[in-house]
Amino acid sequence: MKVSAATGKVWCHVSTLGPRGTLALFVSALLAMALGTACGGGPDPLGLVPDDAHRVNVVEVAQILQGDAPDYLVEETEDVWEDDYFDDIGVAIDDVSTVVVAGGPDGTMIVLDGEFDFEQVRDELDDFGYDDSDYRGYEMWEGETRLGAAALLEGSGQIVLSRLGVSAVQNALKILIRGSGSLLDDDQNNVLRALRKAGNGSLVAAWEGEKFMGVRGHEAVGSAISRGDDQYSVKFTYAFLFPNERTAESEMGDLEDAFENLLPREMDIQDVRADGEFVIVTIAVDEDDLDRTRGWWSYY
Repeated sequence: MKVSAATGKVWCHVSTLGPRGTLALFVSALLAMALGTACGGGPDPLGLVPDDAHRVNVVEVAQILQGDAPDYLVEETEDVWEDDYFDDIGVAIDDVSTVVVAGGPDGTMIVLDGEFDFEQVRDELDDFGYDDSDYRGYEMWEGETRLGAAALLEGSGQIVLSRLGVSAVQNALKILIRGSGSLLDDDQNNVLRALRKAGNGSLVAAWEGEKFMGVRGHEAVGSAISRGDDQYSVKFTYAFLFPNERTAESEMGDLEDAFENLLPREMDIQDVRADGEFVIVTIAVDEDDLDRTRGWWSYY
């Protein structure tokens, strides 16, 4: 990976990657979207996520708003954007292509990728009392309100935010400075592997963990939500990463039983299969039944 210190632009290797407690995943969500190929139009925002992140959510906002997603996600996405938080920094929903939310030892960071009016963003930050500063050659703003810090990477069309403190934003900038330490640098990273295995969708996420759905022993879980086989259905995909293929095979039955015991009757298990060290579970539900099943999928 090459980095321009002058513009903050990252020239990254092409990588393909396969995601809301409710869509309020800007605090902590369950699901987020496929990562796709980011180079060409701009650097992959996942390249700014440190390799010690224990949870990653990716939302393809532009894809959702263009209708390439289950219909209910459009309303949910717009509801999230009504939060004053984004108005405070001068970012409109139509400006954003992709949002990445990552949690790690130094807190939660948010990466906004899109086409922004950076002068407007600077004016808004200044109006709300944020201080313009510099972190090793990169533009960073610090504030005492809900926004802890913001790094403006104008050359790459990205904004890195944290609501509390500055460490999470500084960690993203350290990746650019050092040219290493990104989640994308390690193909064996469990969170990255689960994220990729969850597959394509409108929202995709992955997190570390040893207990989920009453099943223990897995090292990470990836999840994805996408349109189902027709425009009226929604598909949920879960990818459970186990230590080895043998464990995945042996846990597959218990995992299927756990889902059958916990799923509302409106949600159908379409497939449970082993794929190397992973067990993949696919669930379908009619979009009309989403509200009745919200208590389940908004938690898991």
